[in-house]
Amino acid sequence: MSLHVTVAGWLLGPPSGANRRLLALLAQLGAQLATGERITVLHRRDFVPEPLPGIDWAPIAIPAAPTWRRVRAERRLLAPAVHALGATLHDHGFLPLPHLPIPSCLLVHDVRTQDGIGRWPRWLARAVLRRSCERAAAIVVPSEWTAARVRTFAPNAPTPTVIVNGVAIANTPATPLPKHLPRPERGYVLHVGHIEARKNLTVVVHALARLAATQRPELWLAGHDAGALGALTTLAAHHDVPLRALGVVDETTLASLYTNARHVVVPSHHEGFGLPALEALAHGRTVLVSDAGALPEVTGPLAQPLAPDDIEAWRRALTAAPLPVDEATRTAWLQRFRWESSALQLLALWRRLHRAAP
Repeated sequence: MSLHVTVAGWLLGPPSGANRRLLALLAQLGAQLATGERITVLHRRDFVPEPLPGIDWAPIAIPAAPTWRRVRAERRLLAPAVHALGATLHDHGFLPLPHLPIPSCLLVHDVRTQDGIGRWPRWLARAVLRRSCERAAAIVVPSEWTAARVRTFAPNAPTPTVIVNGVAIANTPATPLPKHLPRPERGYVLHVGHIEARKNLTVVVHALARLAATQRPELWLAGHDAGALGALTTLAAHHDVPLRALGVVDETTLASLYTNARHVVVPSHHEGFGLPALEALAHGRTVLVSDAGALPEVTGPLAQPLAPDDIEAWRRALTAAPLPVDEATRTAWLQRFRWESSALQLLALWRRLHRAAP
């Protein structure tokens, strides 16, 4: 029987880092399939996929949220679905990993909940991760840092395979901002991603507040409000820091936001990878990152990590001249992160699991 992978895609919808990762990999995977091999993405009924070469799509009534509803639907619907499709392997990016009649490849984006950042009790989050990893035939993580954390929490599970996220190097001229987003007189500092407590955006607000009003850029936020925007807006208003929440933006707008930003900031307390930092580097921007999680690993020599809660360090970085990184160094570093290579690694892993399955 040929390889037939079902992929959990019920998170697909508005743009996000996880969705950009999945769609970028699928765009590469379809062209690499051998004769008879198949990939079927299972998606919510309200998501209308764009055709991708070599990729099949199948709707399934599994919601992305809330967690309890997703888990209940996965337990009830996923096993019959993979059986009906004749799948030989399932690729899953959610916790917990459900029991299935075929081997599963588990993607662990990060372990923030297991490290105490989230709504679940830490003991419960760690137990769910451990049991899910031990149930999986293989575990995929986006960074060495995340791999080490998974090994700590699930020492008896399969050794995680690191498959990094990718990025396309921007070789086109900077695109202007959309007309409805005129560039501020003093420019803007950009953050891309969900607006939540772990993103630690308060340190940027406090750092900007220490700049003279005549030198203070605006803080622009591109991403979904995950519960922290209200408090952040209040804090910014208190310190007279101009803040603009743009919500979720399309890919074209995002590219223009990157290329016109004064700085891109990723001050998170926890990141399993940090795709916006890599994307900003690909657009030639100065990126300021915290020294937490996988961010130093991802940005390498192209960014200087800062202590996440050192307001004065962030203030100095926001006023400093850009790091002198030559184009050859930037290109060589970014070549480590190519969607084509990541897709080939993932497909090779799927094939090994398929051959090893009884």
